[in-house]
Amino acid sequence: LLDALAADFIDSGFDLKHLVRTICRSNVYQTSSLPHDYNLNDKQNFSRFYPRRLPAEVLLDAINTVTTSNTDFGGLPTGTRAVQLPDQGSDTYFLTVFGRPQNDTACECERSMEANLAQSLHLLNSEEIQTKLTNDAGRASVLGTDAERSHEAKIREIYLTAFARPPEPDEVAVAMAHIEKTENKRAAYEDILWALVNTKEFLFNH
Repeated sequence: LLDALAADFIDSGFDLKHLVRTICRSNVYQTSSLPHDYNLNDKQNFSRFYPRRLPAEVLLDAINTVTTSNTDFGGLPTGTRAVQLPDQGSDTYFLTVFGRPQNDTACECERSMEANLAQSLHLLNSEEIQTKLTNDAGRASVLGTDAERSHEAKIREIYLTAFARPPEPDEVAVAMAHIEKTENKRAAYEDILWALVNTKEFLFNH
């Protein structure tokens, strides 16, 4: 397989975009993460995709995108993304607790992808996450005060932003029920966003 990819890469004139496109369009790359009877216990042969948690920088940027907020990295321009950080001088507790490497060596093995209780607690009730959710210019505030669009349309926007897919009918029903029973619509959307960023679908690459 590697020889075939190398030959194709050479034939394309060493076109990296062509190489990436070829890999991403392959059946192997698109293998589902859902196991079946034959590969349920497989942990080493890559007969299916193994879900993995998003790296610390990617996860922080994803939360900022969903909540329409920014993280202040002290000394860097507003709007700087975590994946753009040049060094550890602008580190945050979020990046530390989610395993961003300290770059003491050049080895990526410094990065920790292990889940721990501190990560769950930080996502569930930390001041940082709550501030992003309740930001006056954030997504929840905008959606909660938008009287022109239907709640169904706004729920669809949230799911497309968070999961890159439209919501299932039962997901719409659950979200609608919560919005209807909550007098403060902004708070209702804050709750929905909070729930979604704590799901495995959001936290893991499938």
